Amino acid sequence: MAPILLDLISQYPVLTALASYLSTVDLLHLGMTCRDYQAFILSPTQVFEALRRDCLCDGHGLRRRLDLDSRYKRSNYRGIIREDEELEVKLFATRCDEAGALPCLGCGINVCEECREYPRPPARPLYNDRRPHLNWNGLSENVFCLCAPCDTKLEVQLRGRFLNELCDCDRYRRWICLKCVREEETWAWDYYNQYTIREVDDVMPGHMIGGDTKFMRDGETHVLFHCTCDALVPMDARPRCSWCKRKHRPESEWDTEMREIQAIPTDDDGTYPFYDIHAVYAESYPSLAYDGPIYQAPLTDDNNR
Repeated sequence: MAPILLDLISQYPVLTALASYLSTVDLLHLGMTCRDYQAFILSPTQVFEALRRDCLCDGHGLRRRLDLDSRYKRSNYRGIIREDEELEVKLFATRCDEAGALPCLGCGINVCEECREYPRPPARPLYNDRRPHLNWNGLSENVFCLCAPCDTKLEVQLRGRFLNELCDCDRYRRWICLKCVREEETWAWDYYNQYTIREVDDVMPGHMIGGDTKFMRDGETHVLFHCTCDALVPMDARPRCSWCKRKHRPESEWDTEMREIQAIPTDDDGTYPFYDIHAVYAESYPSLAYDGPIYQAPLTDDNNR
């Protein structure tokens, strides 16, 4: 009698081969089909974690870019739209590289180069926003501050998880999926809404009800910080990154850090290079479907009007 699917799934070598042809979501759905499948795929958590390392990218990131969703409106944590991102001309000749995927640094699901989340337009030299906490207009974003006990506790939790002790997050080099980016944005949004207050005319910088707390520049004003335990934050507390939770360099070095970031080339870090008519990707642009008389008529002064 021919083996049924359950017989195949129960064999780990066959299961690993099957996982290499599925996305992580498809593998999860397969494991949730029935109790027998769940026992072999999902019940041992270590087995599912090992299987998903060989899974394919599911193409959701590229599909989001093709749909030109609202993330092309770049806004800060206050919801203010700063500008529209440039449209990607190359996008419509792009394909998801399913087999060339790497694990997302947040959830571990495999995503490819075209599906990972990062700004596609090259970083601008004068208005560089590669780092989460640095921006050209001096707004406070993607940082949080803790009191001394909470800061020490978090430092212990992060020990051994990163090669660098200080934050080195880079919008263009991070390998992360859209879902995890949205979770980071939600966390930062909630923190700023619950534990910070913007300086007003009748509040001195750093002064909150109950005592003095840390404040930082926020454009033309200041923003005052509370710890997530509602305690006041010492003035010498080092700000932390809301993405990786590691400490930033001292605030006195942020101007130097900005100059260092501006010196990074824009075509050696995975971003799109500036357009070059001799570049290989220029050949992959799709040709327009219409090639009628308008392209064959001789150029006259009327055509320039």
